[in-house]
Amino acid sequence: MNAAGIPFERIFSMPAFEGLRVLRLYMEKQPKLSIQDLVQLIEKIEPDAYSLDLHAAVRLVTLIDTSTPNDGVTFYRGCISAVLLQHQPVWLRVLIQGRSRFLQKLGRDEYSLFRQADLLDDEPDEIVVTWWDRVTGLVRLEGDKLKQERRAERLSLESEKRRLVELGISLKPVWMGLEDNTAGYDILSYDPGVSAPINKLIEVKSTIASPLRFILTRGEWDKAKSVGAAYCFHIWDLQRDPPILYVKSFDNVEPHIPADSDKGKWKTVEIPVAI
Repeated sequence: MNAAGIPFERIFSMPAFEGLRVLRLYMEKQPKLSIQDLVQLIEKIEPDAYSLDLHAAVRLVTLIDTSTPNDGVTFYRGCISAVLLQHQPVWLRVLIQGRSRFLQKLGRDEYSLFRQADLLDDEPDEIVVTWWDRVTGLVRLEGDKLKQERRAERLSLESEKRRLVELGISLKPVWMGLEDNTAGYDILSYDPGVSAPINKLIEVKSTIASPLRFILTRGEWDKAKSVGAAYCFHIWDLQRDPPILYVKSFDNVEPHIPADSDKGKWKTVEIPVAI
């Protein structure tokens, strides 16, 4: 089952949300069964299974925080905010202009999800206002974060162009973060090889933290592990003018990766730059 390739329109839908609710219930009752086995079981014995998008629900299992209740408006609100902030549909940016303008951009199906979550009252209570304010704040933060990330990626691109010229390599680096953000790295560059240049995959990070550190996701590390020594990290200290680049190899970062346990798997890790 390839849940990762399911489009946003299916994930952000009532059949997916309801599928998640049912899937969670079965996960509690049958904790030893795999997700795939649970889906097959639900499809076999639940009379309303045809109305659920269980494949999209599988994607939601890892996306929705486990602390989110499995019923009531809190469930829908948790699903809505998590999916929107993860997938960042274009129309989400309108939220910064206000709730009314944002709701005007929604299609009928999307609008029905907000109604189900009881987020559309003309005179919302304090809890609803707080929900809208929190999501709006996160949208603004994501926009600022993207600008910072793009600046760092452009700095790495220019740095790699200069490095390749110095090495006498005629190839140009590729800005993968701009062209394909599912690639698992941001810049495709090159190193000298025995008979021809070899690929160098660069994950770009930016930081303004003190002491210097960067956040690494599990997906990024999984990509790094699949590549090994050809994968490296560019960390830009954007507090400095001009920014300072720190280059870390796969071997530099590996000792700082946490181990999974029986109770759970890590999702993100904070890595110090001084390693």
